[in-house]
Amino acid sequence: MQFKLTTPNMELWRIENTFENIPHAHADFYQVTIPVIGTCRLTQERKVYSISGGHALIQHPGEEHHFSLGPDAGVYIVQVRKQLLVEGWSEQEPELDSRPLFNPEDIKKQMKAWTSELLLRDGPDPLAVEETEGRVLAYIRRVVGKNGLRVSGGRAGRQADRALVSGMTDILDFIHAHYTERLTMEKLASLVYQSKFHFIRSFTQSVGVTPYQYILRLRIEQAKEQLANTRASVTEISYSLGFSSPSQLYRAFAKATGVTPEQYRKGAAPR
Repeated sequence: MQFKLTTPNMELWRIENTFENIPHAHADFYQVTIPVIGTCRLTQERKVYSISGGHALIQHPGEEHHFSLGPDAGVYIVQVRKQLLVEGWSEQEPELDSRPLFNPEDIKKQMKAWTSELLLRDGPDPLAVEETEGRVLAYIRRVVGKNGLRVSGGRAGRQADRALVSGMTDILDFIHAHYTERLTMEKLASLVYQSKFHFIRSFTQSVGVTPYQYILRLRIEQAKEQLANTRASVTEISYSLGFSSPSQLYRAFAKATGVTPEQYRKGAAPR
């Protein structure tokens, strides 16, 4: 069985049961191969490893590798674009590591959450996808960093955080002025001269919710206003507020309020 989810910057794989691929390399991606069931026999740069139970191997861009699984084995694979993984790391790149970096049950839970977020979105908002990518990246860097690889936030990271704090009023003003538009994390992060994934992390620490969640709250409040005070259809409201589709508004609205937009409109109508 093979399952694959692709975003602009990552690929998430789940492969189970008898499997074997041919030698190959990824020019622009790091790959983390994580066995969660049974044993994976992985050949990397002509060296053979038998790994299991959270013993992960990291494949660098350009390194030739291939692996095989038996009938009762399974692996998770996370592929991340090179420029994202090395951003914020020390100059020493992640090294090949056969230690038990990952807790199998924890990575199963994390993968289920990430794939659910991506699969449940109909016509995904770029901000939402980038936030899921950010969570995957933060998890990988945190787990690998705890096991001997140094993360170099350092002075530059602290300066960037201070820049965000000092520029928070400008950021929030910009969001309130443009939340109905198709914003990108790159645009928001550029306002405070941060990388987009560092911006997600520092914004969340400062405000208490992620940038996408903050924007979603503004859109839902405006949807309530329009449902209560205008005759605009749900479809018209969804597109006027920057939702990618009416179904995205339906899901977000029901999750936030506990009722559908039509139910809210009916309840808000004057009696």
